[in-house]
Amino acid sequence: MPTAMTMVWDVNPILFQKGFFMLRWYGICFTAAFMIALPFWHYMFAKAGKAREEAERLTTYIAIGVMAGARLGHVIFYDWSTYKHNLVAIFSPIVFSPEFQIVGFSGLASHGAAIGIVVAIFFYIKRISIALVPPRIRLISRRPAHEFLWILDHLVILFALGGACIRIGNFMNSEIIGKPTQKNYGVVFAREVREELSARYAAVIQTMDFQKETTCALPIKKHYQPLRLTLSFKEEVQDEEVITRLLQKLKKDLVRLSYVDQPMIYEPYETALSYELIQRKPNVNYQVVVHTSGILRHPTQLYEALSCFCIFILSFIWWYTKRQVIARGCMFGTFMLIIPLFRFFHEFYKEYQVAFEQTMWLNMGQLLSLPWMLIGLFLILRSVKLGHTGVIQKKGEGL
Repeated sequence: MPTAMTMVWDVNPILFQKGFFMLRWYGICFTAAFMIALPFWHYMFAKAGKAREEAERLTTYIAIGVMAGARLGHVIFYDWSTYKHNLVAIFSPIVFSPEFQIVGFSGLASHGAAIGIVVAIFFYIKRISIALVPPRIRLISRRPAHEFLWILDHLVILFALGGACIRIGNFMNSEIIGKPTQKNYGVVFAREVREELSARYAAVIQTMDFQKETTCALPIKKHYQPLRLTLSFKEEVQDEEVITRLLQKLKKDLVRLSYVDQPMIYEPYETALSYELIQRKPNVNYQVVVHTSGILRHPTQLYEALSCFCIFILSFIWWYTKRQVIARGCMFGTFMLIIPLFRFFHEFYKEYQVAFEQTMWLNMGQLLSLPWMLIGLFLILRSVKLGHTGVIQKKGEGL
C-alpha cells in the first residue's frame, strides 16, 4: 500500500483574498526570485568593481524583459489561439467580467523569459537612434560590446535560482503536472477534483477534504494511493435518504473524473461507492467518509526546482573560485547547454500543457530547448578557442 513515498497535494493557490485583491502563492514565489537574487547580483557587481547604481539600472531592464518575454512566450508558443483576437488581454492583469478582479497573468513561459532577458540586455548595451533627415535608424553603443556577455555570464547564475522559485510556484498552483509514475511513489494532485466537486455540490456540502487513507477500506490497487474524501454536509441536510441519493450522483461524478484527460483520481464504475455515514449527535451536521483512490504522478515541478537550485549552487561556486580565469561567454554557454538539457529530459515525465502537443513527437518545451542547447554548445566551443583571451584583464572588469 503506497504511503511512505506518496503525498496528497491540495493547496489553495490563493494565499489571501480581500474583495478584488488577491495574493497568490505563484506571485509570492515570482517576487521571491527577484528579492533573493538581488543581494547576489549586487555582490557580483561589487566584486567586479562596478557601481551599485549600474546594477540597479540593469535590474530594471531585466525585470521588464522577464515579464514581457515570459508573457509573450506563453501566448505565442502555447496559447496564441486564445489571444489573437484580444491582444490587450495579453498584458492586462485585470478582468471586468463577470466582475472586476485582479487576476494577474495566467501563463508565463521560461523560454520567453530567457529571450526577453537577452533582448533587454541588448538594449541596455545599445540604444536606437532615429533620424528623419535623412531617414535612417542606427544602433549606437552606450557601453562596451564585451559587457553583453559579461552580464549574461553573471545573470545565468541567478536565472537558475529564479527557475527554482518559479517551479515551486508551479507546484503550489498544481500546474505543469507529471505523468503517472506507475510505481508506489508520487503525488496525488487533488485540488482540481475537489474544486469541481465543491462547486457542483455547493448547495448541500459545507466542506470537502482529501486525505491519504490510513486503513485498507478498499482492496489495494497497485500504483494507486487510497484516499479518504471527507464530506461535511450543511446543517439543513438531515435526511439520510437525500444523502444516499446524493452519494449515488457523487459516484457517477467520481467515475467521470476518472476517465477524463489527465485524470487525478480513480474510481471503478463496476462497484458501489464505498463510504461511511457519520452523525455524532442529533441535529448536528452529517459527515460522509468516501473511500476512493488517487493517481500517483511525478512532481515534475519539484524535479526541475531541485535541478535549478543545484545548478545555482554549483554555478555560484564556479564563479566565486574561478571568475578570474573563465573565458567570457563560457558560463552563459554552459548554462544554456545544461539547463535546457535538464528541461528536455524532464519533459518526458510531464503531461502535455496544450492540446496540440498530443500529436507532436517532441513537445513544445523540448523543441524550444534545442536552439538554446546549440547556442550554449557554440559559446562553450568559442570560449575554449579563446581560452584566457576571452577574459577582460582590466581591473574591475574581470569575470
